[in-house]
Amino acid sequence: MFRATVVYLFVGIYVAIAAPFGMIWALLSGNAGHLFSLARICVRLAGWMSGIHLKVSGRDQLVPGETYLFLSNHQGNFDGPILFHATGRDLCAVVKIEIMRIPILSTVFRTAGFIPIDRADPMQARAAIDSAAKLLREGHSFFAFPEGTRSRDGLLGEFKKGVFAMALKGGIPVVPVSIRNSRAIQPPGRYSIFPATVEVIFHRPIPTATLQMEDRHSLLQMTRAAIAEGISGTRPEAARG
Repeated sequence: MFRATVVYLFVGIYVAIAAPFGMIWALLSGNAGHLFSLARICVRLAGWMSGIHLKVSGRDQLVPGETYLFLSNHQGNFDGPILFHATGRDLCAVVKIEIMRIPILSTVFRTAGFIPIDRADPMQARAAIDSAAKLLREGHSFFAFPEGTRSRDGLLGEFKKGVFAMALKGGIPVVPVSIRNSRAIQPPGRYSIFPATVEVIFHRPIPTATLQMEDRHSLLQMTRAAIAEGISGTRPEAARG
């Protein structure tokens, strides 16, 4: 419990102090790069304080400078920061609209290009997907969790189709990502943070440029199969390297 309190206090204080400077610079320069740099420092320090160790494989399959949509399974609260750190890239995200109600953090996310989505409002959800697809076409890589929410039992849940429509509208490759053991950091319903070794497996990118919207289900199935194999530890070819 002490570790969790220290980590949460650090993140809260860091965001309150660093965010205004990053946002002012982003607004004056028209470039959110400094926000991502500040976020990367925060994630590294919070991860170190939490006792989190990462083992990353398959990242060498990614082309430097290429735009991707990273889609991962979702086991715990730390998956977003872990994926952000593991990619080594500036990433936007499609996030639940509830997150955009957090003071300061919501402003930071909007400035960085994060897109809120309300799955209870189909019209807003479609508009959010279209906005994210536009940013993809403009060269902004994204990450998202197609399960839509954290798995309570550690098993891979059903995937939502919206992010796959986003990939097809953006015409950019999908990178399936398997995250293993992040659930051990903070088990569901627990406040405490526990040290853990987390494995992040990047699978071979799936091209979408020649796919049509009717191929959305097939894209979903290919992505889910790659993630499931990585979680099971069978290590498909795409994850090697």
